[in-house]
Amino acid sequence: MISSNSYKEITSILRDVSNQASKKILEIYNSNFKINFKDDNSPLTDADTESNKIICDRLVKEFPKIPVISEENKNKKLNTDTYFLLDPLDGTKEFIAKNGEFTVNIALIVKNEPKLGVIQIPVKTTQYFSDGEFSYKYKNSLQKISSSKKNKKITLTVSRSHLDEKLKDFIRKSKKFEVRKAGSSLKFCLISEGKADLYIRNGKTMGWDIAAGIAILKTAGGSICKLNFEKIKLNKETFVNDSFICFRNNFDLIELKSILKEF
Repeated sequence: MISSNSYKEITSILRDVSNQASKKILEIYNSNFKINFKDDNSPLTDADTESNKIICDRLVKEFPKIPVISEENKNKKLNTDTYFLLDPLDGTKEFIAKNGEFTVNIALIVKNEPKLGVIQIPVKTTQYFSDGEFSYKYKNSLQKISSSKKNKKITLTVSRSHLDEKLKDFIRKSKKFEVRKAGSSLKFCLISEGKADLYIRNGKTMGWDIAAGIAILKTAGGSICKLNFEKIKLNKETFVNDSFICFRNNFDLIELKSILKEF
């Protein structure tokens, strides 16, 4: 049904639908939009639902045999390890705050592993993506990106809106980091292009929050694992993730273990 020979063609479709969704999101962003709330009290706007409709309709049309799992859908139990996993507007709180740090996330999962991913920043007309072989950034022109760059001081990127007390305390006590806060899946992008060295996330995230980022990070040379260094796996029953750490290519593993021991 899906082979690596078709990855570039699929990537092209994912990039195109991401552009379409981003245009609709910007249209709503620049209007007097209303804020609703889901059952879990998390915010929801028309940008979330309209983006979701655009992406899901296109994916179902192009790939009718591949399930589409989205944050905004009532998802059914999966009986396959190949599916699309998406967050049509990652960072709704950032969208509402109008700080621009929200994204469109779309990933193709094959054998329950993120293989292709697109992350788009609508307000910057910027797109990060993996075609399964390399990672790229597109803003006016196409640029291949790598996580190999080493920063002068270890740059730790963390969530802007979901910074838990344990991580706050860790940052306060440690003097070794340059801390860079960012919304939505932008933390994965920062590491993938070498602008950050580490991303620690302690606490609950969902599969659609991280799948596209994992695909881009891995083909940029970076890595992700649980805080105990075990492999992180997507949970297709609940889609809830374990806490994790992402790190750039060639990050010193002894130093990484020392950092996590302090944490």
